[in-house]
Amino acid sequence: MPSPKKITAARQVRQQLHLDLVRSEKATVHLTTFVVSAVSTIMITRGYLALTGYPQIGGDSGLHVAHVLPGGLLMLAALVMGFAFIGRGPRPVAALVGGVGFGLFLDEVGKFVTADNDYFFGPAPAIMYVVFVLLVVTAQVGRHRRPLSDREKVANAAHVLVDGLAGRLPDSRRQEVLRTLDSISDVRGAQQLRDLLADVEPRVSPLPQRFEVLWRRIAAALARVASSRFAVTVVTALLVLQALGAAVVVISLWRASESYRLITAGTLTGTAVSVAFIGLGLWRWRAGDGRTAVEWLQRSALSSLLITQVFHFAASPFTAVAGVVVDLLLLGLASSILRTGSTRASGEVGATG
Repeated sequence: MPSPKKITAARQVRQQLHLDLVRSEKATVHLTTFVVSAVSTIMITRGYLALTGYPQIGGDSGLHVAHVLPGGLLMLAALVMGFAFIGRGPRPVAALVGGVGFGLFLDEVGKFVTADNDYFFGPAPAIMYVVFVLLVVTAQVGRHRRPLSDREKVANAAHVLVDGLAGRLPDSRRQEVLRTLDSISDVRGAQQLRDLLADVEPRVSPLPQRFEVLWRRIAAALARVASSRFAVTVVTALLVLQALGAAVVVISLWRASESYRLITAGTLTGTAVSVAFIGLGLWRWRAGDGRTAVEWLQRSALSSLLITQVFHFAASPFTAVAGVVVDLLLLGLASSILRTGSTRASGEVGATG
């Protein structure tokens, strides 16, 4: 049994090491901007190099300026934006610029992990893919398992007030924060913040925050699709087509060369898991449990993202990109269905049909 002095000392150490980090309510939006810009940069860079015969900056002078260097400078620029400015304004731009820089950096991962600096290292696309998937999944899981507390919501509202006091706050964002504060009554400072925001004169949305408007429009479009009575049917059909498409691609490659045997086995394993989850979802759907059915479909899309597409990327990076886009859209659509609660009516239809 440890002594009280040791227990007190341990608590003090934990308190000193504890980081008082307040989570941003827009973290998922900024991370999405970061990942999309990074992936787009990699695809554009590789496409451009393939079309131009892989030129080298520096020519025949004996110098080679790898694009990891401008990538590092862009990531530095994104960090400086975060250090030098306050408020929410610079964050969307920092996410975009940092994503481009990270894409240029990660595109050369083959050179970092091989002794001969092989840019065309076969597993490089899969390594890139795993990095992005871990970023997205970690953010999504963390947010769903531990939503923002009321104190964190008030702290985020105070952060928004900075833009309002500087005359950089659009009215739509102000109204959104006011509604959030109206739902919180027992947190210190919430009412005072609400009064200050109500007195702030709104301005036209500045350019950086229009990136957030874009993601809100995408979310609204997904919500409209999710409210349709055919939403679950569409998700199921796309998941089946996605699984079959990945299987057909890798089987055709394996027939061309047996070196794809491991990739084929991994892809088919991921496909089997996805199809099994689809089957469980349809079973719960017919039982009238619409919410659980959609959750199983969501797991199917997630397993495709984490297993199938990893191996698919190693075999055919460009076709795998389409699969990634479909999986992300399906995950977003399934989340919208669960959020809007449209599974209840759909489940009842499934039970009586």
